[in-house]
Amino acid sequence: MAFITTSNASRACGVARTTLTKWIDQGLLKAFVTPGGHRKIVEEDLLDFMERQGIDPQEGKGQKERICILVVDDNPDDIRLLEAAFLPAADRYEVHSADNGFQAIYKIGDLKPDVVILDLVMPDMDGFEVCERIKNDPDMRDIKIIAVTAYYDKDREKEKNAYQCGADAFFQKPLDLKGLVKKILELSRVGH
Repeated sequence: MAFITTSNASRACGVARTTLTKWIDQGLLKAFVTPGGHRKIVEEDLLDFMERQGIDPQEGKGQKERICILVVDDNPDDIRLLEAAFLPAADRYEVHSADNGFQAIYKIGDLKPDVVILDLVMPDMDGFEVCERIKNDPDMRDIKIIAVTAYYDKDREKEKNAYQCGADAFFQKPLDLKGLVKKILELSRVGH
């Protein structure tokens, strides 16, 4: 039995995740909630629903789905570094950026990224607050968050706080790009 996230189901149906969530809330589409609070849909239930609604399940087939990544960092050099790191694999990754927490929240609502690479230390709205907002919003909580910081912390307080806010992974800057890509692949498989 295969399970599908609301993100993937909304892509398959060609609608926003909020629309798909409304269908679930209205009882039109069967779903269940995991112990972690994530909604999942049984693949057969989604296919039955799509057939009843006249949505062609073949429309999205054959297209390789790219992993959507949002890089949130107030340092433009770090944003450029990450954008360049994923450029050779543009067929697999779609990379967007935001240079502050407020812009990140706006773009997350618009893009519905699979993964957010989130700098913890930013002015105004820091990464901890952004992380909490994402994980406390039912429409965004499935998004995987990789918290990053350049500030060395021998007590690992920033790392502990990031996990308490809901981060799925933590990396110290300068980033281990190979390890980061591996973690993104691992997290995006968990979420799909």
